[in-house]
Amino acid sequence: MPNVHDYLLWRGDLSCGERPFNDVDNIILSMLAYLDFTGIVPGERAGGDIRLAGACHRLLERSHGDVAPFVRSLARIDSRFVELLADSRRFGDAVLRGYVDEVDETRSLQFSALQVELPSGETYVSYRGTDSTLVGWREDFMLSFTVTEAQREAADYLERAIAHATSQGRRVRVGGHSKGGNLAEYAAVCCPDLLRERIVRVYSNDGPGMAPEVIGHDALSVLGDRLRRIVPTYSVVGMLFSRPDDQRIIVASTGLGIGQHDPVTWQVSHTGVDEAAFLLPECVAVNQAIADWAEGIPLDERERVTNEVFDALEAGGARRFDEIAESAEGLQQVLRALGSTDERMRNLVFALVEAAVSNSVGAVRKSTQESLELWRKSAREAAGDAARRLFRSAQDGVK
Repeated sequence: MPNVHDYLLWRGDLSCGERPFNDVDNIILSMLAYLDFTGIVPGERAGGDIRLAGACHRLLERSHGDVAPFVRSLARIDSRFVELLADSRRFGDAVLRGYVDEVDETRSLQFSALQVELPSGETYVSYRGTDSTLVGWREDFMLSFTVTEAQREAADYLERAIAHATSQGRRVRVGGHSKGGNLAEYAAVCCPDLLRERIVRVYSNDGPGMAPEVIGHDALSVLGDRLRRIVPTYSVVGMLFSRPDDQRIIVASTGLGIGQHDPVTWQVSHTGVDEAAFLLPECVAVNQAIADWAEGIPLDERERVTNEVFDALEAGGARRFDEIAESAEGLQQVLRALGSTDERMRNLVFALVEAAVSNSVGAVRKSTQESLELWRKSAREAAGDAARRLFRSAQDGVK
């Protein structure tokens, strides 16, 4: 089944002038931000630029043909992707500039971006997202109660990028994958009106939305049909803080469960993504649990509860979602960490763990599902015992 690799083989010899920029081009350039170009692509302060082909070849030389250590994501971006990108006529002559890569744990900041100046006369501003680590997911849930440092950095960066592009007579496209999609939306919404007029389109590739209680207005009302949201058939990250009227494109994927978050699994054609009609039912169930959690907890409580949720998920020693399902013992530690927590929180953790299980296979999946069923049964029994104790106490009070 064709993916971005196949697209680069099909369309790599055609410029954007011969075949207009489309959704797959956007996905490819959003993936570009996951590559560590430190010391290769000039930063904003240093100035200057480098051809995309040259940057990719230097990265391949630095990595001795194995780019995995230089991929800041769990997306399966490999050397073949970098080679195809560099050798393509469609992207090879593009110019990279303005590389930023900041990590500051004291400010809970992880922010990276770069600008891609296409031969067509447009600039694509690409924001790096997070991976499938629990830390990355915790950061996504932080969007439910605060404006993050990365969002503020993204807004400032976009203003500078648009100002530079305007000085060169260029129009701008803005996008990212995962958290990068949220950064693209937030930055475009916060952009001054005159600069925002230079934006052709904003892409969120399976990126979280913006909590209305925090932002106050949504991207769709500000950007209209310039906003393009793309999600796979099993989308959890991309459905966070979504709204009923959100317009989105659903793309077919070869991934399992949360594994569909990886854009390399997304299916494409010569002219765009391979669209699907609906989200998978099991994905809808997970998203409903998240929506119930968000709607049922006041804004001033969400930070505490978010920390409780992810502290519980990390209790078994897992650092990534796929590790939660690796052993029944680790899962039991997660479940024990929940203790007598709020029912909405238990339902949310259950939904997230079940989503992780859907990405596992064989005996591990079977044993983990059995553990989940036992936990669900014990939780129901515990709730029943508590209700009976409360009822007996009330009866004693009447007597």
